[in-house]
Amino acid sequence: MAAGLVVPISGPYTAVWNARTLGTQNDDGYVLTGAYQGQEINASDAYGMTLVEAIYRGLNWRVRFRGLEWNKAGILAAINTFGSTGDTGTTFTPTLANIGERMSKYAQPLVLTAVLGNPPTIPQSLTATNAIVAPQSNTEAMMTSKMREAPFEMVLLPYLATVGSLSPNLSFTTT
Repeated sequence: MAAGLVVPISGPYTAVWNARTLGTQNDDGYVLTGAYQGQEINASDAYGMTLVEAIYRGLNWRVRFRGLEWNKAGILAAINTFGSTGDTGTTFTPTLANIGERMSKYAQPLVLTAVLGNPPTIPQSLTATNAIVAPQSNTEAMMTSKMREAPFEMVLLPYLATVGSLSPNLSFTTT
């Protein structure tokens, strides 16, 4: 069989957060976004406001998804992250508890696992040990006769990990 001109990478993932399933997602699946941080060197007497250099200042990772099963334990637990009047994985009862706490205290592992083999799916898994609802993000509880969806965004806080013979700070590992 002849190989195609383009060899695409594709395939869905299953996911758990805090060991609870996130269920089926919309067609976009899980969207991983990295925001490179830097200080622009762009104010000088010789070059005006021309960008002439930049200083690397970090990399922030987030994952977005839109759950199609609003009542899944992982979705409800994430909504109830900072407090709940009931079981965080079975009720929709978020409270205003724990205001002023560090968000990292409530971070939990997020594990994405490919449904298909390699190829066509790369990576086969992604594990973020410190995933937590992203600051200033929004979720929705659409009270309507239509299907309830759960848009969500998590930030992947960095942590120290051992990968092979290295011990780097990172936001996730992949296989």
